[in-house]
Amino acid sequence: AHHKVQLQVPRAITLDSYPGPFGQVIANFINNALLHAFVPGQSGTLVLSASTPADGRVRVEFRDDGCGIAPEHLGRIFDPFFTTKLGQGGSGLGLSICYNIVTSLLGGHISVFSSAHDGTCFALDLPVCAPQHGPLPQAKP
Repeated sequence: AHHKVQLQVPRAITLDSYPGPFGQVIANFINNALLHAFVPGQSGTLVLSASTPADGRVRVEFRDDGCGIAPEHLGRIFDPFFTTKLGQGGSGLGLSICYNIVTSLLGGHISVFSSAHDGTCFALDLPVCAPQHGPLPQAKP
């Protein structure tokens, strides 16, 4: 789609976490940006960065330089089934899934900043070591 992707993640940053669900969060951010941030034919930049602002914490940011999220939608973007692209490829579940993975499984916090001039930034505040979770319940035969 002619977008640029920039990675700004120092090699020294490591997480003892759940890589599959973490990867799902990042994939949802990318898909969301491609679906919502840019009009067809427009190219942009996607940036994934990480830093360690405090001992035992990692800050992960995913930014795009697209059109931003309308202010009236910002308070609802993590709600299940909320989408502005229903029938156009959006189910309204991607950001809700991200919120649940980050806050429950990964033990972190998620926030969003957006403006029409600067695009959108999702910021994750994660513990270096994710909380331990017990085994998933087994289905009964």
